[in-house]
Parts: sequence; C-alpha cells; structure tokens
Amino acid sequence: MKKTFGLAVVTLVSMLWIGNNPALAADFPAKPITAIVTVSPGGSNDIQTRAFASLAEKILKQPVVVINKPAASGILGLIQGATAAPDGYTLTTSSMSEVCLLEWETASGRKPEVALSDFISIGAFTVSPLIIAVPTKSPWNTLEDLIKDAKANPGKFAYASGGLYRIAHINTELFSKAVGVKFRHVPYGGGGQAVTAVVGGHEDFASMTPSSSVPLIKGGKLRALAVHGDRRSKFLPDVPTLKEKGIDASLPQIVGLGLPKKTPAPIVQKLRNVVEQVTEDKAFINVIESQGDEVRHVEGEEYSKIQQQAAEMLVKLFKDMPKEK
Repeated sequence: MKKTFGLAVVTLVSMLWIGNNPALAADFPAKPITAIVTVSPGGSNDIQTRAFASLAEKILKQPVVVINKPAASGILGLIQGATAAPDGYTLTTSSMSEVCLLEWETASGRKPEVALSDFISIGAFTVSPLIIAVPTKSPWNTLEDLIKDAKANPGKFAYASGGLYRIAHINTELFSKAVGVKFRHVPYGGGGQAVTAVVGGHEDFASMTPSSSVPLIKGGKLRALAVHGDRRSKFLPDVPTLKEKGIDASLPQIVGLGLPKKTPAPIVQKLRNVVEQVTEDKAFINVIESQGDEVRHVEGEEYSKIQQQAAEMLVKLFKDMPKEK
C-alpha cells in the first residue's frame, strides 16, 4: 500500500514538473510543427494560417507545415488536432466556424468526439465581419433588391457557404431569419469553393469572409451589398452594414490556433508569444490586410472566453434552425 502511494506521489510530482518546467520551452521546437486547417485550401482560415505559418517558422527556427482536413465539415481535422500528442507539435485552426460546428453537433443530440474543452487556445490573429456579396452580373445592386426578390419568390434563390454550420452558413441564416425570408443553402467543401461558385454565377450570393471576397470585389468579380455587424470595413468604406439597415444579425469570424489540452504550460506560453509577435509583424499585417482582413491579436485566455460566449448564444439559435444534411 505504501509502495503504491509512494509511486503515485512520484508520478504526480513528475507530471507537475514536466508541465511547468521552463526548460521545455527552451528546447522547443526540435522538429517541424504541423498546423491543421479544417477547411479546403483557398478559404479565409487557410489563407490566414498559411500567412501565420510562414512567419512563425522564422521565429521558431523550424518549419510549420499546413495541412488541410476538410472532411466531415472539419470534424475529422478537429479530432486529429485534439487527439495529437500534447507536445506543441500539432496546432489546429481555431475559429468561430469550429465553434458553430461543434455546438450544432451537440444541439442535434449527437455527442461529438471533440469539444472546445479539448483545446488550449494560443490566441487569435484576426477578427473579421462577413460580407454579403453577389456576382457582378446579378440584378441586385442593393441589399433591398435581394430582400425584395427573395420575399416575392420564397426558396427560389440559393446561397453558398464553406460548409454546414460553419460561420458563413450561420451568418446567412441569422440574416434570413432577421428579414423574414427563405433561401436555399448550398454547402461547399470550403470558403474558397463557395466564393468561386458565386463568382461563376452557380449560386446567387453568399456571406463571405473579407480575405475571400475583398480582392474579388475590388477586381470587379463580385458586388458587395452589405457588411455583417455594426462596423464598416475599412477596405470597403462605401458598403453599408446590416446594423445600418436595421438588421441585427451577425457573428464575427475570429481566426486563431489551439493546442491539445494537456500541452505543458511553458510550451503553450511560448507559442502564445509567437502569435503575439506575428500579429505585430509588418509582413504579416501586409499579407492579411491585402486580402481584406484586419489583424487584431486576441490573447489565448480571452479568446477562450469569447468562444464560450459564442457557444452559449448558438445553443439558443440552434433550437430554431432547421436540420440540414
């Protein structure tokens, strides 16, 4: 009995030492790091994570390899990230899209194999409102045009999204509910594919992230009708917000990264410092802002609180949303 108790104490002390030993951070990383993105290449999360990786690897002196895992709306990528060894060598995209997806799984009566609590946030690097955009050949020049036609033709018009219950889907459902209209939803395997579908006229419109849409809007491939939220985009100052139109329906896209929950504290802190350094780097700011997003550093603990608040709001929203497959 005494021997068993003594072994348990030694094990506990060893775990505490490992979890708080600063030397771990000094030696980290000793090999390449993997960053899992839960959407297809070309979407906002993918663009931003790759921009982060290109600068983070210069700070860490090791490659940061981005891999895309969009299967099952990103759930498989989240599971892979959450169940990876808690050693700092596997990062996972952490955005409001993932929060939306996980909360929908729970609201639908399913118990997802992964949860927000399975990750430790190392912070976020952008906060972006979505933009309602249509093809340039669309007959809709204003948001009022879209709403008028949609009310006259319920269910006729379709919107694209980067996947079921991700940020674009949720924002468009919030919008349609607020204005009292019904659209058909066509989910794609990522934001990039959804934008391409709208540009090509295959779908009527979409709520798009700035990085996916602003360059195309400025290039004459898309027309912006409104910005979700209550703050105009500094890149599209002439485009009104939904709030200005009397529509209070939006959830901002925040993009950052998470680690498996048992990752040692020194490694977590080192990577949090890297996130902060990257968001202050002019090269990173130039890349992100050239795409239409705004760089804003959100510290890890604060980002976790924001995610939890969003999750609580989504629980209420999902009670009224129709199920899609």
